[in-house]
Amino acid sequence: METPELFNQIASHYEQWSNVLSGEGIRAWHHFAVEQLDIRPGQRVLDVGCGTGVVTRMMAERTGVEGHVTGLDPSQAMLDQARRYSQFPPVAWVAGEGEHLPFSDASFDAVTAQFSLRNMRDWSAGLQEMVRVLKPGGRLVVLDIVQPLSTLGSLAWNGLKAVTQHLTGTHVKAYQWLGMSVEHAPTRRELLAEASRLGVAEVTAHGWLGDLVVAVSGVKGNPVERAVMAPRWVMWAVDGSATALQAADGMNQLLAPGCCIDIVSVVPDGTADPAVQETDERTWRQHAEAAQARLLADRFQVSVTILHGEPGPTLVQYQIKRHPALCVVGEKGRSRRADHYVGSVARYLSEHATCAVLMVPTPWPTHRAI
Repeated sequence: METPELFNQIASHYEQWSNVLSGEGIRAWHHFAVEQLDIRPGQRVLDVGCGTGVVTRMMAERTGVEGHVTGLDPSQAMLDQARRYSQFPPVAWVAGEGEHLPFSDASFDAVTAQFSLRNMRDWSAGLQEMVRVLKPGGRLVVLDIVQPLSTLGSLAWNGLKAVTQHLTGTHVKAYQWLGMSVEHAPTRRELLAEASRLGVAEVTAHGWLGDLVVAVSGVKGNPVERAVMAPRWVMWAVDGSATALQAADGMNQLLAPGCCIDIVSVVPDGTADPAVQETDERTWRQHAEAAQARLLADRFQVSVTILHGEPGPTLVQYQIKRHPALCVVGEKGRSRRADHYVGSVARYLSEHATCAVLMVPTPWPTHRAI
């Protein structure tokens, strides 16, 4: 089951449960994000992953009748709910995916994605698309749940998972995905770094619940150059994070032609509803495929391995069995106390693997965080 199908199930009561599960915080977060967009009358604005259109209608009120607001979402049921609300000025509702925006380059004065980026198959590709359709000097705002690096954020994440994993009623069991989806989200630092790499300048961030919920905003400028590093029989552990994926840059440049790279992704064991679990497993597989797509196909011998279990121990067992010369893994930079609550695969590998472990850190973006 794909993520849009999960949202089709909850469209009729999405707003109600979003308010409940966020402790009414989502309304304040949406208002903050819209303020960051600095929308003016007459502008063209895009809401990516608009859902039932709460934020889209807020933006339409600011552009006025001379402006143009578009709400895009892959869930037809969500768009049907959005269309039920009469509003003036009107909004254009479009079915589509964030990774493949059906708009020309530099089409919008402002672009936002609010609680939708982590639900994309490839959030980095979605972010790149948003930057592409944004006019130079236009504002980008991403509001979402991210993987926390702080102690408070880690505790909040554990609380979210504890609540959502016990939602088993017919109308709410799909919300189990909410807690699981954070596994596929970037950290705040990764999101900032990727935005900066793609050419977003003056990047700032504001967080709630520690750093579990983050609003990142900036202005479209020029992309910056980046580079990385290398060695021969390599095991590359990926979880879809930008930190892990950026290692591809270095391997493409520095590993010897013909090197064998085994891309390994571990699907965590879970007790969720089978349909939600199926969606989660498919997402982990897509992470591995996204990693493979970043490697130069004509340079390396690449294989993909999908494992199941607890990530750290499972990767160590696989490494001992296969004997790679090097393990490459992303290190997100959580505090040691945060690691105590949510764990660190990179740290576990570095302490238990029997080969060299290269931990790739999240790059420091050119931004100021608030």
